This record gives sequence, structure tokens and C-alpha cells, in this order.
Amino acid sequence: MGKRVIWTVGLCCLTFCCNVYGQQESGTDERAARMEQMMDKRAESVADKLKLEGDARTEFLTTYKAYQQELMSHRKASAFPQRAQKKIAELTEEEAEAYLKKEFDRKAQRVVDAYNTLEVDKKYYELFAKTLFAKQLMEIFMPERNMPDRGRGQSRGRSAAPRFGGGDMPSFPGGGFGDGTDW
Repeated sequence: MGKRVIWTVGLCCLTFCCNVYGQQESGTDERAARMEQMMDKRAESVADKLKLEGDARTEFLTTYKAYQQELMSHRKASAFPQRAQKKIAELTEEEAEAYLKKEFDRKAQRVVDAYNTLEVDKKYYELFAKTLFAKQLMEIFMPERNMPDRGRGQSRGRSAAPRFGGGDMPSFPGGGFGDGTDW
């Protein structure tokens, strides 16, 4: 009876571990599939913006996807610093030194990644320049980001309403600053 219980518990543990491992593997596969979908949509969007059709569109889509994949290979480093587990005052000298060295290595990796990204941009600029015009190239390498209006005529985070004396806000006596009147 005792051996059966042990075997049953062992078999359950083994089954659970296999399920967890399988879910981790499928999670990475799903993530890769989502990234592939996002790259496809992005490529289609850029091709639409550039008004490409036929063979030029097909060639552009394959080249642009390769460009995006190559860029992504250089963006794997963490952009955010890892915070120290303890407060600075609680760190030993060795821990502080190790933390600083790790931070310097992270920053150096960001510089290397930025350089590699620049080299990828240059490489694909040469490829795209064979078939596209300069303004089209700007859509690829320097896309304009449209910021949505957030109500009341705001654009780029600034309010269109005047600071003093406008709308429902109370104004200063005499109409504001600099008009020569006193309070």
C-alpha cells in the first residue's frame, strides 16, 4: 500500500513538471508568433503608407521584415537599471562595487546595441535606397508619430487654453500682467 502511494505521488509530480515545462515552451512559441504577427502588420502598414503595389510591395515586405528582425536582435538588453535589493546605506562595499560594475556593463551594452542598430539601419538604407525615393525612406527610418488629441485642442501635451483669464478660470484684475493697470 505504501509503495502505491509513493508511486502515485511521484507520477503526479512528474506529470505536473511535464505540464509546466510544456506550458513554458508553448509560451515562448506563442510570444514568437505574436511578434511575427506584429512585424507583418507593421510591414503592411508601412507598405500601405508608401503606396507600394505588386512586385515592389512583395519585395519590400520581405526586406522590411528581415530589417525588423535584425533590429530586434539588437534590442534584447534591458534598458532599465536593476535596482539594488537593499538601500544604499545597507550595502557592503563589495555589494556596492559589484552593483556599480554591473550598471556600467549594462550601459556599455546599451551603447553597443545602439551602434549595432545604427549599422543595421545603414545596411538596410542601402537596400531600400535602390528602389525607394528619399521621402519614402524617411517614412521607414524617421516615421512621424501622431499624438492623439486629448480633448480641448491639446497637442503634444500642451493645453490650448490660456493660463490666466481664459475659459472658466478666474482672471487677474485689470486683465492680467503687463497692461499697466494696478490692482
